[in-house]
Amino acid sequence: MVELNENRIWIDGCFDFFHHGHANAILQARSVGDELVIGVHSDEDILQNKGPTVMNLAERSAEIAANKWATQVVENAPYVTQPEWMDRYGCKYVVHGDDITTDADGNDCYGIVREQGRLKLVKRTEGVSTTDLINRLLNPTDVGHYYKDPKAMVRENESLIKRFGTDPSGYNPHTDIYTGDLSDPLQKVGDREYTIYLHGSFDLFNPFHIAVLKQLKDEGHEVLVGIYKDGVEHTAMDLLQRTLCVLQCKYVDGVIIGVESRDFVPAELPSRAVDEYENDYSYLNRGGIQKRIQDHYDLYVERQKKKGVKSEHESKLERHHT
Repeated sequence: MVELNENRIWIDGCFDFFHHGHANAILQARSVGDELVIGVHSDEDILQNKGPTVMNLAERSAEIAANKWATQVVENAPYVTQPEWMDRYGCKYVVHGDDITTDADGNDCYGIVREQGRLKLVKRTEGVSTTDLINRLLNPTDVGHYYKDPKAMVRENESLIKRFGTDPSGYNPHTDIYTGDLSDPLQKVGDREYTIYLHGSFDLFNPFHIAVLKQLKDEGHEVLVGIYKDGVEHTAMDLLQRTLCVLQCKYVDGVIIGVESRDFVPAELPSRAVDEYENDYSYLNRGGIQKRIQDHYDLYVERQKKKGVKSEHESKLERHHT
């Protein structure tokens, strides 16, 4: 048996349609200890307990593996958190948001570890969920989530953005952060010499984007990422959500938030749009994820209805535990 370590933390989840709420939970879990083991549930377990996934296990695991606060990724972790699995990886505690998650039978997925005193709670990220994103994709003309003023958005969310710009410890500044162009630094770490500028919307951040970024890092580049402002391309995620997804990725050295157009190129750097690349995950790009939703419209509409009923039950359980 592996010796249990109070600073080796377990966190698990579906991590479907990876978004900044997932990343924030991971960041908060990382701040509880020194190492973070992340369990990812199987497609079959999620289907049984929650409904169909949009992303399969391999895709979801690839997204988690690229997160800079993750120490280790464990596939096929049980949907109901089991102490035996935590013990196997030397994790004394599991971290979860302060909301209740239930299985297909309506039982608290963290009930066992809660009773054993091995559960640590962190604040759930409000205002974003996989359910929200699916709803936007089921209603593709919705643009009510767009920010009109990128600089105002950055000012309002400065603390959160800087937290996502930390190093693998979750504490020290790591990523350069600019707004609009290189003249307006929110955070500058040292004197990096960027060798390539990669630009795009980075909507529904997924293994395609990750593979491009990893390729550039493997080639030895210092990567500056330009994230288009809302409205340059139609996006399901708003500018803040897309920015945080890019910042949590370990293959990014700097970001420019709210780039005005596809034609902008900073400091005469070599420049490429992310959509110009091809890799093993290209099928997810250029509307690939949206097509999955639209092709199975009825299935996901039913999933959303069941999620609403399930949420009511989980809310009652939360009130019981408070």
